[in-house]
Amino acid sequence: MRLNPSSVLAMIGLWLWLPVYTYALPSDSEKNMHITADSTLLNYKTGFNLYEGNVKITQGETRLTAERLTTQRNNNHKMEEAIAYGTKTLAHYWTIPRKGDQVLHAKANIIKFYPLKSLVVLNGNVLVTQGNNSFQGPEIIYNIKDQTVVSPPTKKGRATIIVEQTKLES
Repeated sequence: MRLNPSSVLAMIGLWLWLPVYTYALPSDSEKNMHITADSTLLNYKTGFNLYEGNVKITQGETRLTAERLTTQRNNNHKMEEAIAYGTKTLAHYWTIPRKGDQVLHAKANIIKFYPLKSLVVLNGNVLVTQGNNSFQGPEIIYNIKDQTVVSPPTKKGRATIIVEQTKLES
């Protein structure tokens, strides 16, 4: 798949991860989600869940690996937040957004998702790639509803976007 410069926002928006099935193949949402971790704490009363150590989530073609994952549900059992952590190894999400697309990879020290606010925040050593297209920087804030991507100024570095040019066919 080749993206033109106007597709950068779409590329970044497609990969942002939770719920896992939101930006993946439609058939993934129909598949069981498998979560493994070295230890797990599920608190049905408070809605807080903690998965630690070699966390792996698989749902169809969609994957997430992290050292630690926390989730919080509200009183209506809706996901309020999910946070994946990677300190020694970056938290890594990958999926195929649509049939025929190249695999989209997103890595960061911390990946936060707030579904009720339609907001995703990636912090620390952010790297998003799909084919030869990439976005690298210290932080990305993506508003799913407004379809806006912000890489705010920071003393930790600058953002770099690489977009593969589409060749016109004669």
